[in-house]
Parts: sequence; C-alpha cells; structure tokens
Amino acid sequence: MPAAASPPPSPAEGPVVVSYGTRASSTRVVARGPHRFHWYRTPGESTVKASYHDLPSALFDPFRATRTPAVRFALPEAAADGDQSYVLPDAVSIGWHLLTGAAVPRHYADVLGHVGEAVHALHHHASRGDPARAVPWLRGLARWLRTRPDPMARHLLHHLGARRHARLTRWAAEALAAPGGPLLGTVTPGTIVVDRRDRTAHLLVTPEAGHGAAVLDLGTLAEALSTSLDVASRGAHRAPENLAYGLLWDAFLAGYGPSPGPDALSHAVALRRVHRLRGIEAHLGDNAFLQEQLDALPELVDQPGQLLIPNARRH
Repeated sequence: MPAAASPPPSPAEGPVVVSYGTRASSTRVVARGPHRFHWYRTPGESTVKASYHDLPSALFDPFRATRTPAVRFALPEAAADGDQSYVLPDAVSIGWHLLTGAAVPRHYADVLGHVGEAVHALHHHASRGDPARAVPWLRGLARWLRTRPDPMARHLLHHLGARRHARLTRWAAEALAAPGGPLLGTVTPGTIVVDRRDRTAHLLVTPEAGHGAAVLDLGTLAEALSTSLDVASRGAHRAPENLAYGLLWDAFLAGYGPSPGPDALSHAVALRRVHRLRGIEAHLGDNAFLQEQLDALPELVDQPGQLLIPNARRH
C-alpha cells in the first residue's frame, strides 16, 4: 500500500463535518477549505469488506494512468493515525445528495456520462498488475456460495431452492474464471464525488479494486442504482423526478459505449445483489428490507436479461 510522502493531518486538526459508519467501515470527513475535504475511512470488524492492506501497489497503476478530462480516480493515502484518507472536493457523494433530496438524478446525468467514459478507459487499460487478483467481493462471494459456512448462506439456499442456488454458484465460478482487466470493484453513487466548481467527478478507488470481466463493474452500478431507487421510493422524496435513476444508467451506458450482453449483465447484477444482501445481514442483522429483497431474489435469478432498473421509472 503506497504511503503519502507527507501524511495528511489528523482529523482532530479540523472540524468533522460528516461522520457515519457500520461494522464494515467508518468515515469521518474533515473540512480543510471551501472545496477541500479529507475523507478518513477506517475498515471495521466485518469480514465481508476487503481491507486496504490487501491492495498491492501495482494495482494502482491503471488508475494513475487512466485520465479523462472530466473524471479523476481518487486514490487512498496513508493517514497519520493509520486510517486511509482521500482528498476530495465535497463532503459527501452524489449518492448522499440524491437520497437526501438535495438533488435529483437528472442533475447528475452529465456526470454519469463522463464516468462511463472513464470506466471504459480503465477497463481497456493494459494493466501490469496481477490478473489473478479478482475483485475481492466476487472472490468472497464465490467461496461463500460454494461452502455455505453460516446461517445466512443456508437461509439463502432455503429462499432460492437448490436449482437456483446452484445456478448462482455456477455464475460466480464462471465470473471468477473469466479473463479481464482492472476493475473498480465498486462503482456506485456513493463512490462518486463532484466538484461543484467545474463538475469534475472524483471516483473513489476502494479496497474492492481488482481484476475481472468488465461486466462486473457494470452490474455493480446497475444494482446500486436499483437499490437507490428502492430506498428513494420509501423516503420523503418520492416525486417522479426523484425516482428517475434510469436516466443515470442510460447516461453511463452512453458514455461507456458498447456493453456486454444482457445475460452476462443480469448474472453480474444478481451476484452483486446477493453480495449486498450478505453485507446487510452481516452489518445490520435481519430486518424487513432484507427479507423483502430475499423474497424478490428468486424472480431475479429466473429472468436472465432482466435488469433491476425498471423502464417504467425512466421518466
């Protein structure tokens, strides 16, 4: 893990403007100026999330080398107290702005188009890193589906039935074996921070970075937008323009260019949804939202080619 030449100052040296966390990780955002914030992230006790210490330095090379005019890849630096720090132009992500009602999806359509261009460039970078290091979330999920080591895994088997579970397990194994290039591992509204001055997008490079088929990053974004839509539809901001997350997906694809076929994409979406549900149970325990999502999972597995972002909500 490459350390910064001069570690950023401790969070105690500035006002903490945002602080949140789960068992997976905690984040503290410290203001250093009107458009300069240090995000300090501490990995938590959960074993579902990857660790910053798992990142080989060579993995960062494609992110450093990939440049587009409107997007920057934000690499973590070692902070003075052992945490990791990002230097970013806003205190919160676009996901935060959207789910609090401070913005609506159409406000970020241009940003997602530029993000699509940058992610496409990253996926096609000739990486010199270790191609055997698949994105950690997929490595962990494939093993978890195969071995079923805990009650949540057995609960999933009960919900899906043996045939669907075997299908998911096969999809994970096939995705793990597929060749590919560098991946963000997680690209979601929560990992995109926008500079309000020039609309430059900053994409956080997290411990989920690795290698694999490009469709894994696309499936991750599609699943995240669908979850954002589900959360928004339950919140205080349910006007049609607040729910038009399909606009962000369309804009991303327009920037990205030709994408993998619908079956491969739907498999990636289903795998990422299971990963999310596993994380929800590990971090928050059983709850109504988890049960609702589990109940909907058999239909998702049964309908290859069916994306989670409903066309009816693309206003």
